[in-house]
Amino acid sequence: MACGGGGRGGTGWSSLPADLLLAVFALLPSDADRSRFRAVCAAWAAAAAAWRPGPWLVGSRTDRAGRGGGAVSSFWLSPTPGAGLLPFAANVPAGLEYLSSSRGYLALSDPTASPKAIVLVNPVTGRRVRLPPIAFFKRWLDVTTVVLSADPAAAAEWAAVAVGFPTTCLAYYSSTTGAWARLDFRAQGYAGVEHYNGRFYVAFRSQICVCEVVGGDATAVIPLERADGADDGDGSDDEKLLPPCGRRVVETHLVDCGGQLLLVSVHDDVVYNSDDDMAGLAVDDEGISYAGDARAVEVHRVEWLGDGAVRLVRVADLGWNALFLGRNRAFALSPAEFPACRANCIYLVDRQGHPDGVVRVVDMESQWARREETICPDDGPRGSSSAGWARRGWFFPNY
Repeated sequence: MACGGGGRGGTGWSSLPADLLLAVFALLPSDADRSRFRAVCAAWAAAAAAWRPGPWLVGSRTDRAGRGGGAVSSFWLSPTPGAGLLPFAANVPAGLEYLSSSRGYLALSDPTASPKAIVLVNPVTGRRVRLPPIAFFKRWLDVTTVVLSADPAAAAEWAAVAVGFPTTCLAYYSSTTGAWARLDFRAQGYAGVEHYNGRFYVAFRSQICVCEVVGGDATAVIPLERADGADDGDGSDDEKLLPPCGRRVVETHLVDCGGQLLLVSVHDDVVYNSDDDMAGLAVDDEGISYAGDARAVEVHRVEWLGDGAVRLVRVADLGWNALFLGRNRAFALSPAEFPACRANCIYLVDRQGHPDGVVRVVDMESQWARREETICPDDGPRGSSSAGWARRGWFFPNY
């Protein structure tokens, strides 16, 4: 459909009122339709820009034996307050399993292929970018995170960092070389990665490192110097930043939130109070919370000092922001971007690798309060033991 032309009055498709175009756009049944809508002409694309997409929850299913089945399920966080997660059919190629997401792309792989490789797929536009195999990863099944520096469709040059578990090294990909480079980095757990202000940063617990890039090639992962100082009395040395006795860090994330870099640590062994308002969300059958399954979240802002060192400052309030955390990706949204998300809350994909679908909403004001939703990977009967989640995580579409 072209935007030109016009009737006797000289008007055409491009002259339709913006509010009418937006109303039509909101009624389109699929992302493919929305993508085609935006491509009609500049006027239609401008009208659609006012529409606020919502985050998706994407996961790969497992079979009865616990092996990846190469099938992807998708849910989107409804813009209707209280509606929770709703299943829908995303445009994901059949036979691929979910690994991670970044910049509007899903990082997928073919579980039957050898050697295994990452395929970047934009489920909105259908664009695919095939990356070469990572030969030096010993255990491919444990690849957990793939982070892009930019949209491959829009940037002349871009890069990617891939992380496995346990973290014995990182993989750095440059579009200019078309190859993966090995970067030594060891952590006994899940490392967080973020591309912030033109550089890749890696964190595990309270250690923050930067990927040193020379001439387009990454050469090393360099720890940043930590400066001690008074910052609200929370303590900036490693011992004070580690969780108290009986709690351990199970996930570490770096998140670009409103232009600030946040270090987010997820701890276990905290009992939540189940008396919080859970209206509008589907909860566990008996509404029971178990201490071993619970999580607490600590947030620190990375403060950049003049000499290149950093200091961690505790953040007790996210303001109008909300964080979406999964072991394979994390990002921040605000109600201005997506009105249905709860400000000053953390949407936590819990118990990664377990055959269930628990999503917790943790309020930063009182982490003893929570709301919870349990979903099934195939939207089948709740409590089904025939299939579970191999991996799952948050994804934000790029239109």
